[in-house]
Amino acid sequence: MSEEKVLLEYMEKHTDEFLGMLKEAVNLESPTEGDKEDLKKCREYFERKFSEIGFKCSVIPSNDSRYGDHLLMELGEGDEQVLFVGHYDTVYSKGTFGDMWKQEGTKVWGPGVLDMKGGDVQVYMVAKALKELSLLPENKKIVFLLTSDEEAGSPSSHIHYKEIAKKSKASFVMEPTFGDYPGDLTIGRYARGNYTFVAEGKPAHSGQEPENAESGLKELAQQAIYLESLTDLENGVAIACTCLNSGNAGWPTVPGFGELTIDARFSSADMATEYDSLFKNLKPFNPEVKITTKGGIEKPLFDEKDPKHKNLYEISKKVGKKFDMEMKGFIGRAGTDGNFTASVGCPTLDGMGMSGNFAHQPGKEYINTDDIAVRGAFVARMVLEVLRDK
Repeated sequence: MSEEKVLLEYMEKHTDEFLGMLKEAVNLESPTEGDKEDLKKCREYFERKFSEIGFKCSVIPSNDSRYGDHLLMELGEGDEQVLFVGHYDTVYSKGTFGDMWKQEGTKVWGPGVLDMKGGDVQVYMVAKALKELSLLPENKKIVFLLTSDEEAGSPSSHIHYKEIAKKSKASFVMEPTFGDYPGDLTIGRYARGNYTFVAEGKPAHSGQEPENAESGLKELAQQAIYLESLTDLENGVAIACTCLNSGNAGWPTVPGFGELTIDARFSSADMATEYDSLFKNLKPFNPEVKITTKGGIEKPLFDEKDPKHKNLYEISKKVGKKFDMEMKGFIGRAGTDGNFTASVGCPTLDGMGMSGNFAHQPGKEYINTDDIAVRGAFVARMVLEVLRDK
């Protein structure tokens, strides 16, 4: 029997185990900036499960009061390793999703079921299969870094990904495919910038003397329209306003102060540099209003044209054929921790997790249960390809 068939049969036989573990993980709600005890319970759950199959686990403090701690898990010994990339935070506050777990037909719904506790459980099943089937190469190692702050941009964890990726032969990012086809992968991602523009003008009474105000609110409203007009999807630029704070609805005052935040995505490093300079030197429409820029480029480019990443994608296409899947690579505008692993030269392949859709959408986020086995077997075979390569 071929190795592919052995792996696929193993995953098929253990699909119920996969779903049982995923249900337990999903029910341990772990919002990104939620209660620290909730985050701790979820982290300790994964620590316990992975320890049971032989992983050495250690907690990495986040050193940021907003987020939970991170979990480094290692299986095997040796200098050569493959890195799995995952996170256990799920954005929304507890109770937002209503039903915690719903399963009908070939779909399961729940908070984080797709993004990305499904991918985290997938790593567990891959490692367990390779160990129980005696396929994990000797003197090779599987490393899994499970973090708590990815949805916030990985402010405290990205440095750890960079350090570990430098020591790894490849990084597999267990984010979802964001589609219903089991052969989808993400082979590159845009650079991401996050900027807040602070306007300082002059307030005035909104009834008695609005003409004497230098409105920060008006200035930022004009800037919001201008900044979003810079979006050019055909040339790989996406800019969206995400927050505007200025004034008080209960006060009869034209506000002088305000803040506007944008999310900016770029398909090339040159574009990121060009727009970064523009944003940091943003000119006010009203010369009497001062604008100060905070922030900058948060996630570096994951360049799909880099030969190291291209080679890993080519390997995935060959492995996919063994499972009767045509692997299709897409470029994502949404950033992940794969941006960080790719930036230090580690061959990176993203979107290795579950197939499904509607991440971050309460009541709609789902995975396809009929893809669990083949996706798991595919990832396990990719691990072997990387660790066996001389």
